[in-house]
Amino acid sequence: MLIWFLMLLVAVGAVGALIWNYQRKIAEREAASKQRFEELLKSRPTGAAAAAASPAAPASSAVAAEAKPPASAVAAAVKGRFLGQPQTLVYRLLKAAMSDHEIFANVTLVSVVGSKSEQEARRLAPYRLDFVVCDKAMQVVSVVELEAGGGLQAAGEYHFKAESLKAAGVRLVRIDAARPPRREEIRGLVCGQPASPGAAVKE
Repeated sequence: MLIWFLMLLVAVGAVGALIWNYQRKIAEREAASKQRFEELLKSRPTGAAAAAASPAAPASSAVAAEAKPPASAVAAAVKGRFLGQPQTLVYRLLKAAMSDHEIFANVTLVSVVGSKSEQEARRLAPYRLDFVVCDKAMQVVSVVELEAGGGLQAAGEYHFKAESLKAAGVRLVRIDAARPPRREEIRGLVCGQPASPGAAVKE
């Protein structure tokens, strides 16, 4: 009987030792994690130090202009709508006249023209295109941009997009949403060749 009692004490002691060792390891890990977190907080620059550590803004006015969001991106931010009323009108015209094509709205410029470097991709990233027209094989047929006001910034944005698309060999068409072309004229404008409504476009 005494032997069984001693064996029971040994087993209880072993279990207790295991539990204590497990709790000690958890406490050590928590302490180490807390210490790393405190060291991380201390190493982060704050206030004036953070401002001094940040790179200075470029002095060139051309670079500063590129940093501004494009006018079309600002105009497209219509609360509760993916497309504004003029864009919606032109989108429906394109869908009706180009039913054998795919129409994509509010597409990034870089996704159409591509980029050869990370720097070029960052330069193209802020710019968006009103519409991209693709054939059923998802080859880009043309880009459709709406006539828009906005002064020098809008004009500069359009020129930049036009030059980028030209360099990539992509056709660019401008449409005035206030005076949109007739449905039967859309295909000729978009594809760059006259075509009767419903006629297939030759690639």
